[in-house]
Amino acid sequence: MKNVKGAFEFLNFKTTNPEEFQSIISQELTPIEQVEPMGKDFHADFKAYTFGQLFFTRVQFPDGISLIPIPGEKWLFLELPLSGQLQLRYRGRDISFDQNSTYSIVSNEPILYRYQENAKHTTVGIDKQMLTACAQKLVNGQEEREFTFHPQLFGETSETASFRRYLEFISQELVRGKSLFSYPLIATEIQNTICSMVLTLFDNNYLSLETKLEEACLPAYVMRARDYIENHLGDPVSLADVTAAAGVHVNTLLKGFKQHYEISPIAYLKRKRLELAHRILLAADPLTTSVATSATEVGFFHFGRFAHDYYQFFGELPSETLKR
Repeated sequence: MKNVKGAFEFLNFKTTNPEEFQSIISQELTPIEQVEPMGKDFHADFKAYTFGQLFFTRVQFPDGISLIPIPGEKWLFLELPLSGQLQLRYRGRDISFDQNSTYSIVSNEPILYRYQENAKHTTVGIDKQMLTACAQKLVNGQEEREFTFHPQLFGETSETASFRRYLEFISQELVRGKSLFSYPLIATEIQNTICSMVLTLFDNNYLSLETKLEEACLPAYVMRARDYIENHLGDPVSLADVTAAAGVHVNTLLKGFKQHYEISPIAYLKRKRLELAHRILLAADPLTTSVATSATEVGFFHFGRFAHDYYQFFGELPSETLKR
């Protein structure tokens, strides 16, 4: 990837006019179909910064705002609420986010944004052509195709939380100004790092290819053990069971998992069960589903320990996930 210019501010304005806000953003960043104040007054404080083929925005809406961006193919948007509430209307579903949420917008369908009073927000825009070039490098040029994300709205794991903190730090430094980010070399490295993180964290058509390339390097016994674990997440599973499925000595299995996954087979089992429980709770109806039922479904029978491990992994209790 070529060196980029250092980060710099390219947009900074305040307005009490919704039409002016819509016009400026549509001309400078991305088309906006509709802007409506949430109350009788309207205030917007908007700043935007660029890193070559990336941009960061920092916006405040003291009185709230409702808007609908026009979908486009050029940008991937990562959204980070800093304070206040943001509600999205997506495919007929209302989804609420706050400062503990991180999510990506990759849909070409219209999405209604509703920023509540005193909302502060950062958006990161990433040029998809740049992501394609980065993705091709990650797979050593073995395939050349247009980069696409699979349809998704948000990702919430310990890894995406770490990604969020990284983006927040950059956003804060941009607002402060006179940082190292003004140097082209630093800006280039940050751009490359963000691209690598996005490709690693969010499901896309290159990630599956990268996985295939990684699996080609996995020993057959590790793949047998992994497949056994993932096919028995709801069943009682012991290390002896996994070792038998792998068909090797237990020490060989432990060394293989440590080398390729950096954890033991049983730790891998726990992680996969927690991820499955998280998906189940997110999709469940809190009126008809309990945390205990969901935990049992994926092989957790000690509910106190499950809640502790779940909190350590996702940063919230299972009951909090179920309520969303």
